[in-house]
Amino acid sequence: MKQYPICIIDDSEEDQKRLLNIAGKVFPEAVCSVFSSCSEFLASSSYYLLVLLDIQVAEEDGIRCSQEISMHASFIAYVTSFNERVMDAFAPKVAGFLTKSMTDEELSAGLQKIRNRYFVPSMQIRTRTGVISFHPSMVQYISKRGRTIYISFGKEMEYQLVAETIQHCQEILPDLCRINQSELVNLDYVRSITPEELELYDGTRLFPSRRERRHVQEVFLRRIQ
Repeated sequence: MKQYPICIIDDSEEDQKRLLNIAGKVFPEAVCSVFSSCSEFLASSSYYLLVLLDIQVAEEDGIRCSQEISMHASFIAYVTSFNERVMDAFAPKVAGFLTKSMTDEELSAGLQKIRNRYFVPSMQIRTRTGVISFHPSMVQYISKRGRTIYISFGKEMEYQLVAETIQHCQEILPDLCRINQSELVNLDYVRSITPEELELYDGTRLFPSRRERRHVQEVFLRRIQ
């Protein structure tokens, strides 16, 4: 993917400009958006691969809002002045914790670590619109519908694959969990699980086969323990 969406949620114009400048240099291929509150972000109904979130945004608590925000983002990185709340901020989909007291160089280095771990492309795959490069952690699920196989990086980032099979996708992306004959899922993106269905953070619902239900639950529980 040559471009992907990231955003900043912060009520300080000065901090917005600072983070926008630094993020633009660390993620030159990204399209950056800015929101002044969590409510404004949620009202946009857009999906982002990375959200840089201030813990205290006006009267809103970023940590409390992060569960809702995570339904619209692959990863969250906290950027805040409240060092004492570091331990409160650890949760699924949190990619990092940065403080505003850091120098620009330190913030840049922190974002670079997040980029290297979660975003630097290390794979390529052929799609109907051309070859895309991506990091395996960015894949949410792969689904076969009819004779066509799709790879999804979020609701607004789905591609049709060319000359692929579910079996080969499982071989090249071994961390994905097979939930039925037609679908592979990255369990890091699963918000809730029941024997009958999985709900992803972006609201997508997927349905394990009876044969795979027990296996899926066991793998999911191992990942969160």
